[in-house]
Amino acid sequence: MAIVETVIGLTLLILIGNILSHFLQRIPVSLIQIALGLLVATLFNVKISLDNEWFMLLFVAPLLYSDAWSFPKKELWELRGPIVGNAILLVFITTLIGGLGIYWMIPAMPLSVAFAIAAILSPTDPVAVASIGQETKLPGNLMNLVAGESLINDASGLVAFKFAIAATVSGTFSLFRATSDFLYMTVVAMLIGLVLGMAINRLQVWLLRVEATTAVISVVTSILTPFLIYLAAESVHASGVIAVVIAAIMQNLQLKDATISDGEFYLVNRTTWNVFSYLMNGFIFILLGIELPVAINIHRDASHLVPVPVLFVYAFMTWLLIFGIRVLWSYLNQIWERRRVETTELSFKHAIMAGLTGVRGAVTMAGVLSVPLTIQSGAEFPARSMMLFIAAMVIVLSLLAAIIFLPIMAKMTAPKKKIGQPRLDVAKYMSEPRAHIYVLQSAVSELENELKASNATIVYEALMRYYIKIRHLQMHTLQAEKLQKILRTELRFRNIALDAERQSLVTLRQKGQISLLVFDSENRRLDRIEDDLAQSVRERSRYQGKFNIEHLLRNMGRAVRIWLSHSDSDQLRAEYALASIEMSKAGLNAMVAYETSHQGKVSRTDLTAIKHLKVLFHSRLSSQTSPVKPMSQKTTAALRQEIGLKGFTAERQALEHLTSAGFIDAKIGGTIRQSINLDEASFLAQLGE
Repeated sequence: MAIVETVIGLTLLILIGNILSHFLQRIPVSLIQIALGLLVATLFNVKISLDNEWFMLLFVAPLLYSDAWSFPKKELWELRGPIVGNAILLVFITTLIGGLGIYWMIPAMPLSVAFAIAAILSPTDPVAVASIGQETKLPGNLMNLVAGESLINDASGLVAFKFAIAATVSGTFSLFRATSDFLYMTVVAMLIGLVLGMAINRLQVWLLRVEATTAVISVVTSILTPFLIYLAAESVHASGVIAVVIAAIMQNLQLKDATISDGEFYLVNRTTWNVFSYLMNGFIFILLGIELPVAINIHRDASHLVPVPVLFVYAFMTWLLIFGIRVLWSYLNQIWERRRVETTELSFKHAIMAGLTGVRGAVTMAGVLSVPLTIQSGAEFPARSMMLFIAAMVIVLSLLAAIIFLPIMAKMTAPKKKIGQPRLDVAKYMSEPRAHIYVLQSAVSELENELKASNATIVYEALMRYYIKIRHLQMHTLQAEKLQKILRTELRFRNIALDAERQSLVTLRQKGQISLLVFDSENRRLDRIEDDLAQSVRERSRYQGKFNIEHLLRNMGRAVRIWLSHSDSDQLRAEYALASIEMSKAGLNAMVAYETSHQGKVSRTDLTAIKHLKVLFHSRLSSQTSPVKPMSQKTTAALRQEIGLKGFTAERQALEHLTSAGFIDAKIGGTIRQSINLDEASFLAQLGE
């Protein structure tokens, strides 16, 4: 009963903190939650005894999984160098230099404990910075860097922290043992995260494909995933933190891109994780506020009394040391980048802003609260209360510094603009699946009418989304004979296009315009497309969906090569882009040539397949050769939103037409309308990310 009451009380405080944050918008909600925890602990003498062993499992695992699952892939790839530097090198530099500095400042603190404090203060928390960034215009690459590094530095910081705590508890430290343990924990954790992440991902996709699950069940599986992976890794003495991060990244790269995961799955999953992560973050910060008076009182009762004002000085000096290391690192990074790219501008202001964005948060607090009460000999863990107090104060100071100084150093953001509306089409009697397909086809007709040179890329993107939805419905609702006819027709024309694409690759290779790596890679990709299409036409076999280990290893090798070769990374990207353009041109020309040579003899099914392929190739060409040129003052995002909303408006108008004309009843209309609403909500949510 006490646990239930505690959870309800903490949740109520989170709710109160959220309400207050709407009135105190310039103050991050995490700071408000700390204040609320401190208030109830002081006024009502609230104390919560924490079981340190499960703290990392309960709080850190799901928080890291949530962050990794939702990180922006494109931006993080572009900033991969600085992110890896900040997330790994900076963490260990902060641990080493920061630990020595803290040990020098605080004579009463053992060296291993000083290293532990520096290690747990190295992870950054982008949530608080993002809330400040909503009102303060921070450079986009800086925000992406903070988001990216926090994903990995949580893991690296916690691993360093774990070693420092282990050294304190055992009273011994061996560099060889620590290095070998680190390699074992890291490599095994990465393998466990990779294998389990892919296995769970493939299970999710398979269940969705055969319609053996629902969005709600899939989300419950998603919530269980970080706990299961963490426990699996820890059971073999590997790092549960690293395993969870690797698994989440794997699922981010694969599951979110799967066309089978519809709007309902994405929306429910995203909303559930937002709520779950918000509660976990809130619990940690409120517990921090509740633990502050306890830490001070315990420290007062200790024999090695340090006055509270001196504790505040220690905390401030610790924050200043960590902040200084981050600023200096950021400036040295600029100097290093300038050696590679001469146009790079050196800016100490940017370095200070990078230092201020290094806000400490939930992971730091969760780590400190997980420190054991005793060491191996049975004695109290040395300076635990001081450690808790310093970590808590550094979190508060980093939040306050970001609130006060970031707005001074950056301009306020400008509000965004809104959009417009459009029109209708025709119908005949249909069942629910056919009605839904008709509604989607009506949106396709509307978007085709909107096609202009200035919005071609975005319109083709939208058309491709609708074609995928239509095909997904057809696969699950059409009779086998009719579906096979459509698939065989598509396969026939796709093979014509694939032959043309392969020939274009041969021409490019003969002219020396692409490397052997690009030639082989693109040919293998075309082979996989051909195999997938052929498989979809045949009956399901036991080989369907078979995992190709060779393909994975080759892809990993290619990724490592691109990563390590700074000099030819841009060249490889340019070659892939050229290959994509020429293959798209070849495929498009093949479709046009077929249509021209068989004029008047092409069936309706053939025309539909040709039309879909032409849109596919036009879409690729538009995105590669002509960046979006927005009309008037509209941004690309606003134009994408406008086109998307026109499609949803056309769907609703077509649905209204079917309902009012009596072609479908209210129940069918309600089901389709709900699907449209979910897809629209998912579209807007992804647009806002």
